[in-house]
Amino acid sequence: MRTLPTRLLAAALVLPLALAGCSNDKSKSPTANPGGGGGSAAAGNPVKVMLIYDETGSGAAPELVDGANAGLARVNANGGINGRPVELTVCKTGNDPNTADNCARQAQSLGVAAVVGELTLQKGHEKILREAKIPIIGAVTSGTDLAEVAQFPLDGSTPIQTASLANALAAQGFKKISMARIQIDGGGAFSGFANQGLTSANQKILNDVPVPTGAADMAPYVQAVLANGTDAILTVLPGTDSTAFIKQLKKDNPNIAIGIIGTQKEKVADALGTASDGLYEALGYLPPAYPNTATKNFVADMSKLGFSETRGFRLNAYAAVLAFAEAAKKAKEPTSAALWDALPTMSGIDIGLTPPIQWTKGNVGGYPRIFTSCAFIVKYSGGKELPVYDTFRDAYTGQNCTTPAKS
Repeated sequence: MRTLPTRLLAAALVLPLALAGCSNDKSKSPTANPGGGGGSAAAGNPVKVMLIYDETGSGAAPELVDGANAGLARVNANGGINGRPVELTVCKTGNDPNTADNCARQAQSLGVAAVVGELTLQKGHEKILREAKIPIIGAVTSGTDLAEVAQFPLDGSTPIQTASLANALAAQGFKKISMARIQIDGGGAFSGFANQGLTSANQKILNDVPVPTGAADMAPYVQAVLANGTDAILTVLPGTDSTAFIKQLKKDNPNIAIGIIGTQKEKVADALGTASDGLYEALGYLPPAYPNTATKNFVADMSKLGFSETRGFRLNAYAAVLAFAEAAKKAKEPTSAALWDALPTMSGIDIGLTPPIQWTKGNVGGYPRIFTSCAFIVKYSGGKELPVYDTFRDAYTGQNCTTPAKS
């Protein structure tokens, strides 16, 4: 098993927070079949879940609600959980740890079976959920989430995305890969994540260039990262800095290969316009451009609810609801206690958007709550995320991972 030096593990638990940038709304369970699945609509006593998210601040991802509701509609239109509908309560943190704690307490008082698809920079509420044995399924993980036993993620988060992009760039033939990343204490560990992905190619990050948050002039940092013959660059920067850096980089070297890591990547792509063409990205899920039943269902389900935008974290929340439903059907009963006991024994969960999901073996890459080393590499073209390969690939070896079939 691949292990991680203690220094990198400690950094992994903190660094993703730097990239992320309770009022309560209850979403009634949709009953119409948005994707034409042909199942019987659920009825009866609902199974409750909660989405906890930051709607403001640097980690804001309000689009999660759209994706979660689309997933909810599909699950309920196809029989729910053994005939019972799923009911979603949305709890906004206000980017306030105390409000997040209140969300967790509300989850406990409502008797939710799980928290699904959360994305929040608040972390104290996880202790409340852990003590109540309420699992968190399919979160967009960051920081201490990577060691939190209540977390049951579907993808590998920033460490795997960084390693996977580095590995993919090397596989594309680039020999001198450099990095521009956020300037924070311990930020050099990002190059450590990348180097894990470059080991199989006998490479290391050439230039590791820290960029201060909000830098007024990106030109000196662009020149530093291009030094020594750099032919590809990984950017690990928050949204507005990422946009400014890439604009300057494209001005100085229009043909340089760029891999982008961080939050709000779709906003960066929109701000860049046609300059986003050619950007590489690592995903934990199949993109809508990949032709299979599950991706077609996702696009159709979003459309039926009036949503044309499918980027951002919408697919994360959608997938989280689907994964919860499959796990709840496998448990003795759809309760938090039953799921808490059953989830660590589950494998082979198939939602059609990821490699088979398992939570039996963690510590992938040395991160306690990462259960997969696979990512899907895409390249922007015309504002769309188009597959570079037809398969998920292992971030460390570049070998193909089990991938849902095209259809």
